[in-house]
Amino acid sequence: MIYNQVYKMHLFCLTEKYGNFAEAASHAGITRSALSQNLTSLEDYFKQSLLIREKGSVSVTPNGKIILKKIRDALALVGELDYLSQPEMSLTSKLRIGAYESIAVSFFPSLFKNFNTIYPDVKFDIITSRSDSLSKLVNNGSLDLALVINGVGTSKTEVVDLATDYLGVFAAADKFANINELSQAPDIGLATLSTPSDGVPLYYKKFISQFPEERSKHLTSDSFESIRSLAASGVMLGVLPSRVAYRVPNELKELWPKNAEIAKKSEHKLSLVFRRNTDSKIIDLITRTAQRTL
Repeated sequence: MIYNQVYKMHLFCLTEKYGNFAEAASHAGITRSALSQNLTSLEDYFKQSLLIREKGSVSVTPNGKIILKKIRDALALVGELDYLSQPEMSLTSKLRIGAYESIAVSFFPSLFKNFNTIYPDVKFDIITSRSDSLSKLVNNGSLDLALVINGVGTSKTEVVDLATDYLGVFAAADKFANINELSQAPDIGLATLSTPSDGVPLYYKKFISQFPEERSKHLTSDSFESIRSLAASGVMLGVLPSRVAYRVPNELKELWPKNAEIAKKSEHKLSLVFRRNTDSKIIDLITRTAQRTL
């Protein structure tokens, strides 16, 4: 029965997160052999392969990714029930939290809903900014935690990686319905992230350096949301993280890259960086909400 598979689903999520059996087994507190047996049993239950096993690493099959998304949603609900079984916390102080704009748009509504259910008296102070600025604010104590790109822990902070994302060049799906390659839209301008004083992120720079051609019309913005709006309107093509681009289903389509190696260069992590003295239950709740939402 499905109820007997919940723990195995948890192990499946751990294995996808860490990318190898040894580390996933270590975090689960079981042997590698026990982990492998549980995952094989889960594959038998679903009657299909969920994992591609390679020497030293493991990855999720295409069908496994579909199942994994549903598993994460289900485990997030189980986690919320677990919170309701815990003694009520007297959290009445202000929680200072930051995120860059595109994450804030999709994440904060779900976060507020969950917090209002479990901690109805909590007060929020929300800051939106770029990842480097937010990380510095957490480190100096101005924020309790923040959702950032490629977070790095310090002596005062810790980091949990929540998801992986990639960049692409996106166009309005309705206005460019018959265009499937970048070369088919030679006269359309390109909107990219502007360069701040401390430079664009390395993953973004690597991606842009692979771009096949210069565009005569080129617009820059410090906001992915502005770039997304331009792309969705059909005015420009936009360089965007896939999770931002696909937030509204079927609104944007990816024109480039078609090469997985180029896409890999733009890989980046969505991370939660937080003060070391932050209550672990709050971190767990925010992590579950982010993994379910993002």
